[in-house]
Amino acid sequence: MLKFGLLCALAGAFHVIAPDHWVPASLLSWQRGWRSGRAAAFAALAFAAHVALGFLIFLLLGRGIWDLASTNLLSFALVLVAGVAVIRAFRFRRIREVLSSGNNGVWGFFMVFSLLGPCESLIPILIKARSLGAGYVLPLLAFFAGTALSGLLLVFSGRFFWNRPHWLPRGVHAANQRLATVPVVTVVVLGLAFLVRA
Repeated sequence: MLKFGLLCALAGAFHVIAPDHWVPASLLSWQRGWRSGRAAAFAALAFAAHVALGFLIFLLLGRGIWDLASTNLLSFALVLVAGVAVIRAFRFRRIREVLSSGNNGVWGFFMVFSLLGPCESLIPILIKARSLGAGYVLPLLAFFAGTALSGLLLVFSGRFFWNRPHWLPRGVHAANQRLATVPVVTVVVLGLAFLVRA
């Protein structure tokens, strides 16, 4: 179970590298000039809501999806994550609304949470945990820990880079291209499907 917990933490750390997971919170905290503590609290809240919504969707989908996915977890995970990645790619184009929300507007908060959405990457992990009889506490906490640690590091790194001339438009453009998403998702899905054995 320790190996499974470590893989869950790594999956959380790798999945948050996708730009739509950390760039909005990083931009909002930079734009509003928040101190480190406030930026960290906001990002941690956003990541906690992201993981909690993924868990809630997993619970709402119920037994039907568990039976479907357990027959071929790799295929299910690839279709789920790739399908949601396409949707996220279109939604992330609204990142400019975070920048135009103004220093005091509530719209920026809504856009950060909206762009982040629920965590679909957690669903295959929880299905695997169920098949291993591992329960949900260990994978959920490990996944959140990996997500929060990696995500906070990225949020603070981004805040540093946005202060450099021309890096903000380049960063947003690179994030729109989503160049790192496909290899990250592939590594996470393959790791969970093949490295963890019952």
